[in-house]
Amino acid sequence: MDTSSAAAIRRPQVRFKYILFVAFVLMFLFVLWDRERFIIDHSHPLWRYYFPVRWWLLPHGLAALTALLIGPFQFSSRFRQRHLRVHRIMGCVYLGGIAVAATIGMYLAAVHSSVGIRFYVFAVAPAWLLTAGIAFVCVRNGNIPLHRQFMVRSYAITSTFVTDRIFDAILAIYRPGAVVFGAVTWSVLVATLVLTELGLAWQGIFINKRA
Repeated sequence: MDTSSAAAIRRPQVRFKYILFVAFVLMFLFVLWDRERFIIDHSHPLWRYYFPVRWWLLPHGLAALTALLIGPFQFSSRFRQRHLRVHRIMGCVYLGGIAVAATIGMYLAAVHSSVGIRFYVFAVAPAWLLTAGIAFVCVRNGNIPLHRQFMVRSYAITSTFVTDRIFDAILAIYRPGAVVFGAVTWSVLVATLVLTELGLAWQGIFINKRA
């Protein structure tokens, strides 16, 4: 493949990346207002639900939020090339955020959640830890391509904490019941993982390596 063809492929990818980033920021701001404002608005019904575990919820939420906000910077090639040391430090903070958020999340699910949520959390949290852990091992061993792939998988799971809440907010309008909520939550997770794998394999599927 010549240089002009490679550049033509990269341009749509860059545009798509920016569109995806803007859409994600808008979803994040909506979720922050719609689902998380109970932290400062104690009249919100969710405050009463989370009140018994509020001191565990705070580090869990802050750690997950840290991972969520750091992730986009880790995928910026320009930022990584200009600030490699900062990139590495932020990567360690990202991994630490996942470790804290996933561990506390499993504890909260065990002591303060329904059976359905417990099953979901105990499926997602280990996968979250595993993908982040493999990304760390890969970069320590110098396997950068595989490190990037597992960072993408890790952040895909991180992003479900936003997309899940978007669908929860939509479903709350219709009040379909706990069974539907659970089915949609699992569907969002599966769709996220499948689309992530498709994105990682996209060039290998559609680009002729012999060109």
